[in-house]
Amino acid sequence: MTGSDRSLRVLLICTRDPRGRMSGRKMVLQTILRSLTELGHLVTVGHFGPSSGRGVAELPATYLRLPMPRPWELAAACAGALVLRRRSVNEALYASRRAHAAIADLVAGNGYDLVITDMIRTAPYGERSGLPWIADLDDLLSARYAHMAKQAAGAGLLGYHRAPLVGWLLRHAAAVQPALLRREAAILAEREAQVVRRADLVSLVSGREAQRLTEAVGIRVVSTPMAVPGPAEVAPLDGRPFEAVFLGGLDYGPNLTALSRFDRDLIPALAARGVGGFDLHVIGYSTTSHRASFSPRIHFRGYCPDVQAELQRYRLMLVPEVTPGGVKTKIIEAALTGTLVLAHETALDGMGLRPGIEVLAWRDAETLAAHVARLRGGQIDGAAMARAARAAALERFSPDVLRARWQGNLAACLAIAQGRPARRRIVPRRAGLEEAIE
Repeated sequence: MTGSDRSLRVLLICTRDPRGRMSGRKMVLQTILRSLTELGHLVTVGHFGPSSGRGVAELPATYLRLPMPRPWELAAACAGALVLRRRSVNEALYASRRAHAAIADLVAGNGYDLVITDMIRTAPYGERSGLPWIADLDDLLSARYAHMAKQAAGAGLLGYHRAPLVGWLLRHAAAVQPALLRREAAILAEREAQVVRRADLVSLVSGREAQRLTEAVGIRVVSTPMAVPGPAEVAPLDGRPFEAVFLGGLDYGPNLTALSRFDRDLIPALAARGVGGFDLHVIGYSTTSHRASFSPRIHFRGYCPDVQAELQRYRLMLVPEVTPGGVKTKIIEAALTGTLVLAHETALDGMGLRPGIEVLAWRDAETLAAHVARLRGGQIDGAAMARAARAAALERFSPDVLRARWQGNLAACLAIAQGRPARRRIVPRRAGLEEAIE
């Protein structure tokens, strides 16, 4: 039987608790969870890091906390990754013998039909589980790190990992971070290809990146982005009280870097080109130390639980230059709320939205100033463009569309697994997982 014929037991292994304060990656994980549970499957979530606690509308699943590697284990794994090049530092950050043992116990005692892993960081757990395996890689981390190395930007090497020792080393080795990123990018490219060959199915959020990886390896990679339910109706664009908004928490390095560069370089450049009074409101997590480093033109609204309602107070969303790749959730959120997207060309890579028809794209201060001036002067029909973007987002990112894609992913995974030689499972050992059950 395939995943569409019966109820399955699924083990989802995550780098962090998918509940709590939302982010783009958590939206992908919640899309997987919601799609699977609405299809009638039983899901166990094993996550690293602290629990985010029970949400207001928590999805029906069993949540278990997996043990992180011990400090000596983390140091040895990272050193081995750098010297031997057999795996990436990203995987070494989550290489826990206790977690492997805990997952082996779960697999041995719960009759799971398949396992889904979150990003390259947890891929080894899927491979060693012995079960049919879907690797949801999110994006091509190798391409992202290669771009960051060219930009000499070290932020993001750890992702959301909070390893004090590794973090300290990176902060005190800023000069070598581009070299570390280039090395990690090369290893990740090899590992991404290996995962495509070893997993039963691999998914990326971006259709363009899925096609690139398919062509590079010669095995089909699917595209399964996040589901973003939009409001039934949106506020008229012309009646909104504020001009521009930036969406993103400043605890994520690339957001902080992009906003800092925009404040430092582009706001003065806009003023020099006759576009003055450009205030940018920031929705997302920030601290006092974050806010102190910005000019008075940047206004901090903080974290907003109802992002879609808040976005409808703004006429346009400003998306600065970002690392290309993946799907930018903030752009989908803006499109669904009828907020005009004014995005740097890098942010539109792989999004499938057409510049000049559904969004406005800019590459430098000149094109950005021209767009803002024409919008203010009524020379661009921003309302029509926002309506077109909303229609495109509803067609591609609705929960119904993504539920159907995940139904297809499960069926494809099990069908492919039937034709493979059986994987060897790791020998289960008692790991004290009972203490981690929430």
